[in-house]
Amino acid sequence: MLERRILYVTAVLRSITTSLVGVLIGVYLARLGVKGAGLGATVSAGLVGAALAAIVATFLGDRIGRRRFLITLTALSVLGTVAFALMESPLGLAAAAFVGMLNGMGRDRGAALILEQAALPGTAAPGDRTRVIAWYTMLQDLGHAVGSLLAGLPTLLAATSGTREPSAHRIALYLCAALGLVAITLYSRLGPAI
Repeated sequence: MLERRILYVTAVLRSITTSLVGVLIGVYLARLGVKGAGLGATVSAGLVGAALAAIVATFLGDRIGRRRFLITLTALSVLGTVAFALMESPLGLAAAAFVGMLNGMGRDRGAALILEQAALPGTAAPGDRTRVIAWYTMLQDLGHAVGSLLAGLPTLLAATSGTREPSAHRIALYLCAALGLVAITLYSRLGPAI
């Protein structure tokens, strides 16, 4: 079923970006000179944004509409990630992390996960639901592994192209935003089964 494949791909894309950001956020903030309370506030702001989105998804996701909510969440994530890459002040970084729901844990526990897991059983016959969820979970774990591996990209860019460290980290953040745009395109193709 097309909807299931879309949810599989978006789960992989999201887990790649979640792990990539989870590994890089502290290093990037340190490269910008953000330390102590500023670093803690920025990471916390991203987690608070993700937690609030998860609460809204839990209680209002079906009322808002899963497809609409997934597209909106991902658009906010893209905008917040781009803003995070452009900001340098601790307050601006914290605000962007909140809007983008940037996850310093490196594991996906957010609103999109909640909505996708709620939608997946509707894409399978009752006897196939365990297999569908197992595939979804396995694909997320693979995405997390790829995202963690890609966290070496800024160091590789800095070493091979002469790109300075903060700029190399920004490139990785822009890659995360680009993957979010791909996810928005895929979410827009979800049908009434979701």
